[in-house]
Amino acid sequence: MNPDLSYSLVNVPSRTPGTYLDVACWKPNIPGPFPVIIAGHGMTLTKDAGLKAFAQRWATNAGFASLLMDYRGFGSSGGEPRNLVSLKNQTEDFLSVVEWVKANSDQFRVDKIVVMGSAMSGLNVAELVVRCKDLAGGMAHCPLLDGYATLMSLDPNPRLLFWAAVDCAKSWLGLAPLYVPAVGKPGEFAFINSPTSYTGFTKMYEKGDRPFSEMPNVLAARLAFEVFSARPGLMLKNAKSPMLIVMAEEDDMIPVAITRDVVAKSCGKVEFVAAPGGHYDVMEGGKGFETNISAQVDFLRRLL
Repeated sequence: MNPDLSYSLVNVPSRTPGTYLDVACWKPNIPGPFPVIIAGHGMTLTKDAGLKAFAQRWATNAGFASLLMDYRGFGSSGGEPRNLVSLKNQTEDFLSVVEWVKANSDQFRVDKIVVMGSAMSGLNVAELVVRCKDLAGGMAHCPLLDGYATLMSLDPNPRLLFWAAVDCAKSWLGLAPLYVPAVGKPGEFAFINSPTSYTGFTKMYEKGDRPFSEMPNVLAARLAFEVFSARPGLMLKNAKSPMLIVMAEEDDMIPVAITRDVVAKSCGKVEFVAAPGGHYDVMEGGKGFETNISAQVDFLRRLL
């Protein structure tokens, strides 16, 4: 335990009555209130999969209280059904933590709230900085910003689309979700199966208490259609606060060209930093980690 930091777990009420979000809180070990960053991982990942290193650096080097959450239905948070990735629900979960922070102004500076996402949760962060007037900024590394353009750049996956259609029909009928594998190796049927995905998830979970092999590696297939229609990056020219994007130069999941195009059309609202390596190299232990975390700390300091 870093003696310069304090650590606690808090239960934050979600938009679902009686359901709470499990949030890890790291604070500088000095009197507050503190500026605060609220972070959610991407897709099926939980807060234990590599985010701790970021939280500690945000708190130690930038002086921010760092809140890492598990979305409803994932990790230690409540909520049913489990393993249902919903961009709408995840955005609501970010907003629930924002509301909790505002209700605890003795601990946090409500004028300095930053939201942070990773990969798929870049969609949530982009939406939030466009929608919310009360945020100080947003950050995301290797973010998905334009679901349509990204999915159209990939090889067609008719099997996934078929099961996504079936799952959507089940949701309309009020039936249980239809699950498909979330992460696979190249050639395997899964929502993502890029050359680095399975290894990347495995390494991220090595930073936590449970290995990836023990995690429920599934998600509801309907997510494919939700991602296809999610294009908040195209609205970043209307962002109400600045946003930092750190992008891996050799990302094999999200085309760098799409991200650069989104940034170029943001009318200066988005700052872009290129990091060496692939999609998962921006995480702790990867060759792009120091570039990533240094850019994030610098961005946070400039918001103060």
